[in-house]
Amino acid sequence: MRILQTLDSYYPKFDGPTNVITNYNKAFLKMEGGKAQSEIFVPRHPGYVDTQPFPVHRVRSIRSAEGYYQGTPGLDGKLKRYLKENKFDVIHLHAPFTMGRFFARYGKKHGIPTFFTFHTKFKDDFKRILHIRPLVAIMMHYIMKTINMCDRVLTVSEGAADVLRSYGYKKEIKVIRNGTDLTYPADAETLIARVNEKHALAGQENILLSVGRIVENKRIDLVLRALQIVKARGLDFRFIIVGDGTYKDKLAALAEELGLTDRVIFTGRILERDLLSGYYLRSDLFVLPSLFDTASLAPIEAAALKLPSLLTRGCSTAEIIAADRNGYLADDSVEAWADKICRILQDKEGLARVKELCHKEVYRSWDSVCEEVYAYYEETLAQMKKG
Repeated sequence: MRILQTLDSYYPKFDGPTNVITNYNKAFLKMEGGKAQSEIFVPRHPGYVDTQPFPVHRVRSIRSAEGYYQGTPGLDGKLKRYLKENKFDVIHLHAPFTMGRFFARYGKKHGIPTFFTFHTKFKDDFKRILHIRPLVAIMMHYIMKTINMCDRVLTVSEGAADVLRSYGYKKEIKVIRNGTDLTYPADAETLIARVNEKHALAGQENILLSVGRIVENKRIDLVLRALQIVKARGLDFRFIIVGDGTYKDKLAALAEELGLTDRVIFTGRILERDLLSGYYLRSDLFVLPSLFDTASLAPIEAAALKLPSLLTRGCSTAEIIAADRNGYLADDSVEAWADKICRILQDKEGLARVKELCHKEVYRSWDSVCEEVYAYYEETLAQMKKG
């Protein structure tokens, strides 16, 4: 089966959908007998050279907001020639903007089954960026028109499906949850030692971890305010923040204001996957208070390394958590988070049990995800052939 996947942004910009589409393609490459041949089409980013083990087609683009490049596939003659000379069995969109709109139309015109995965709360992004209600309405009309062109729609959580329905989508939605490429390593102690040496953490107990883009809607400020209370109660800890982003300086300033500078470590973005595994392995608790994410990848990564997560009760990502069994949930307040962090870190026996269960029940590989996606492609193709 020949698969065309597309996204409206890609490396060097990094976010959840970039992670997903990259790991989809890596998993498809490993499928038995080369049954899945997948290529991706993304906007050109001047100066960036792709090194992925699968075909990446860069499409003509123009500079957009916040350092992104917007694809202009309709103006790309090279792309049109390639599509004329190469036939695909399915098209899978991971975003509904210019790239998504072009390929949704292309699929419709040529009778190619077209899939769309809803990853992001677009309406919230539009409100944050545009600030003008009529413009938000125009953009929502645009993306919903694209989504409604598709033959099948997937989401990464039940909560994400509810959000999409609230946007007005009325057809069937298939939920296929995300996975991770991380696995528990044979050299775990070596990786832990690297992190200990890097940050002088030997003998340190109670390490909390955050991994991801440092942006306001991740709400890491709530964790810092909760940790001020934890510190006041006499509990020692370190909080490691892995990642980079527009909110980093504000978080660093807040940590200083709260008297936490000696307790908080900013590592910057970590691209080396083994080293990232070391941070998960060395930590005692992963924290993510975000209400924005439709299904964050980080708690699944953490579970691969036997690190349980503390999430905000009621968020979409929390669907994978059975409270106090394979992870932890806290109500949406600074005080509730402080209380829960203290209880978790003071119950070492309970934490050890949750670590084992999160690995068994929350962890999922990209290989298993893509087997499910591939089966859905096959099912849809069979249904559409029958008419």
